[in-house]
Amino acid sequence: MTIKQLEALYWAARLGSFALAAERLCMTQSSLSKRILELEHELNQTLFDRSGARARITNAGERVLQQAQNMLNLRDAILADAQGNHGLAGTCRFGVSELVASTWLASLVAELQAIYPQVVLEPRVGVTQEMLAEVHRGETDMAIAPGGSAHSDIASCRLYEVPMIWACAPNFPFTGGVLTYDVVQQLPVVSTSAQSGATAALESWAVARGLKFKRIIACNSMGAVAALAAAGLGLCLLPKPFAQIFMERGRLRALIAEPALQVPPLTYFLHWRKDDASVLAQSIRDVVFRVGKNLLGSELA
Repeated sequence: MTIKQLEALYWAARLGSFALAAERLCMTQSSLSKRILELEHELNQTLFDRSGARARITNAGERVLQQAQNMLNLRDAILADAQGNHGLAGTCRFGVSELVASTWLASLVAELQAIYPQVVLEPRVGVTQEMLAEVHRGETDMAIAPGGSAHSDIASCRLYEVPMIWACAPNFPFTGGVLTYDVVQQLPVVSTSAQSGATAALESWAVARGLKFKRIIACNSMGAVAALAAAGLGLCLLPKPFAQIFMERGRLRALIAEPALQVPPLTYFLHWRKDDASVLAQSIRDVVFRVGKNLLGSELA
């Protein structure tokens, strides 16, 4: 029995797919299948039911899986104790929103690379619901995204709040000094898709106030929302630090909204699977919290 065999078992069970597990471990599917088959022969147990379209872990496999996870955690703990942070190795895949990608992702990656030089970092930019689904399936280790999770197997911890502002193109045909409740319902609004945490927050806020927007142009990118609004297609509601990028270039202007239209800050969370107790994942989550708390007070105010 080898650590590599246990690692193959762990990822195949967690991802529910030999193909995804092989991709995660940077190996071929046939090599991963061979490792699991060798482990089954050594234990004289069938660890996966291969009768269906996808291999499913058996009851015997579940029992071995817990011990395998303990062994992998023990390996990482021994390496960390003997070699410090430089001893930890592996791949960390995590999702981030466009706001994170455009503000503090570079600082986070630089910090992680300095602390864990042997860890391969694979950040992915996406919208909230897509990222949470990937965390739920075990395809990514964590996600930094606005909004909470409906998945009972995902833990979420609040990181910070980001102020929201209404904005439009400098030449957009809105001449009023203050954006009012009545006026905003007569103007088109550009927004991200329903999968976005920012859009979910906007829709929930609007419903609570009885607001009905005239027309919403939906797309799957915050950058595209800003670009469409800058082209004069409608108003947009954006996180302030993201909108500032376009305002500094003269492509958007902030709107003053009456109190009834002042949207609460957007809360960002760190999300991860509750059953992910790996030393590497926990260590990286600790860095995310620390870097986020240190940077966000000034960058995202």
